[in-house]
This record gives sequence, structure tokens and C-alpha cells, in this order.
Amino acid sequence: VFIVAAKRTPFGAYGGLLKDFTATDLTEHAARAALAAGKVSPEIIDSVVVGSVIQSSADAIYIARHVGLRVGVPVPVPALTVNRLCGSGFQSIASGCQEICLNDSEVVLCGGAENMSQAPYAVRNIRFGTRLGAELKLEDTLWEGLRDTYVKIPMAITAENLAAKYNITREDCDRYAFKTQQRCKA
Repeated sequence: VFIVAAKRTPFGAYGGLLKDFTATDLTEHAARAALAAGKVSPEIIDSVVVGSVIQSSADAIYIARHVGLRVGVPVPVPALTVNRLCGSGFQSIASGCQEICLNDSEVVLCGGAENMSQAPYAVRNIRFGTRLGAELKLEDTLWEGLRDTYVKIPMAITAENLAAKYNITREDCDRYAFKTQQRCKA
């Protein structure tokens, strides 16, 4: 299994310059660039796998399918959207590799995307009506999506807890991140 090309969009600030682009738009942009860089024709793609955690736009449930269609992947080609929280983009690559290793596919377009700036507010339990004068509670789906309601902590705290448990410093993280960037470039 070979990674032929990889491209990404810039990381934007919350509510910043990329706030009006859906995760699908962003993935399409990166996919087009990766296909061009790898000189891969969309017509030879056998499968599309895209990871996405917070499906923040109206079409996000179809992200893998829409990205494939937008970049010219033939209509009959299957698409799979995966959610493995922060590892969703990596899971798309693992799933693509599995498809290739199992001879289900030869060429797989993989990706991952979010646009947290587009996470909507929701009103739960209103589908079948509400009483006159009932107080409706808006839920911030971004906050709720980033907080594990089972253990009742934000997911970022998990990283802090692991760093403390395993004595991982910020410098260790930065060194490792730099090494992975060097490996990617090589």
C-alpha cells in the first residue's frame, strides 16, 4: 500500500477566514490538490473514505460521497464516512489500506475534515411539538460534541490527563510533531 500524494487545507481560527466553507468544501479542495499532485485520475478511484466527527453542515452526512462526486469520481464508486473522534482522518487512511489489502479496491481516496465554526445550535425533543410558553433550551452542538457526557469531561482534558499520567511534556509533543513532519516530507 502506498500513499501517492497528500494535501491539506490550512487550519483556521474559530470563526475566522474559513468559517463559511463547509467541511465538504474544504475536503474537496484538498482532494483535488492531492489528486493533481499524485497525477491520479478520479476515474480510477475504487472507493472514497472520509473521516468527520462533528457533522456541522447540512450535507455533512454525505461528505465522502459528495467529495468523490465533486472531484469527478464515477457515480457507481462507493463512499464511506467514518467517525473515530479525533482519529477520524487517520481511520479513513486505515480503512482505505484495509480495502486495498483485502483486494476490495486498488485506489482509494481518503481524507478527513471538520469545520467547527459551522457547528449549529440545536433544540432537542421538539420534533413532535412543544407547549405554549415552554422554555426551549438551545444546545451548543460544538460544546456538547467536545465533551464526553459519560465521564463528564471535555475531550481536551483527556490529553492533559494522559500527559500527566505518562510524563509527556509540551516539548516532547513538539519534538514528536516535528519528527512526524520530517518523516512525511522524506
